[in-house]
Amino acid sequence: MSSEKSFHLSRNKRYAIFAIITAIGVSIALYNALGSFNYGHIKDWNFDSYQNNTTPSSFEVFESNSQPGLWLVKSDDSAPSKPNVLATNPVGSSSGYHIQIMPDSPMASDAQVSVKFRIMPGTVEQAGLVVRFIDPSHYFVLMADPLHDRISLCKADVQFLVCNYEASAHISTGTWHTLEATISSEGIGGWFDGTEIIKANNEYYQTGQIGLWAKDDTKASFDDLQAKY
Repeated sequence: MSSEKSFHLSRNKRYAIFAIITAIGVSIALYNALGSFNYGHIKDWNFDSYQNNTTPSSFEVFESNSQPGLWLVKSDDSAPSKPNVLATNPVGSSSGYHIQIMPDSPMASDAQVSVKFRIMPGTVEQAGLVVRFIDPSHYFVLMADPLHDRISLCKADVQFLVCNYEASAHISTGTWHTLEATISSEGIGGWFDGTEIIKANNEYYQTGQIGLWAKDDTKASFDDLQAKY
């Protein structure tokens, strides 16, 4: 009996050591890959060249439950770069995931993507940054959720959105914050207000486009979306 117990303890210790080594390996691989990459291009979207209260014709919208006019360019005195932001404009009850892919978005494999965002109080408060978008069923979203004080990295796969990576974060509603995702062949790193809080070693969807995301009737605004790639 004692030898069997000793075996189980030893095996558990081996699992713990393996998990620690794996975590360290992921961190080192991500740090090396993301820190050493030299980005040759920069693309910015600040939404200031579009007409107020319109949905630009060049914007391609993907929604799991279509609602025309959900994304609008709006004038906002609080915008980080005035005068305009891109805002969700839910009419009544809007359900599903709402995705706005940026016009002329690059197909980025190695990139540093950031956006400033503000989520208003509501029954649903989930919005974020889309990377590696292939189609409405295959993409990643770095999602802010003020109701539950968390940042999540989620993977869309056909009918589901799976959030395997989460970190606690105090996200004030009605306040501008910054999300940043750094992607490479080694994985995805997630930052909130300048602090790295997620490191994900994930080989899925190695390249894709960039966009914005909101769930249900979330009221969110975005500004100064930038991609270095």
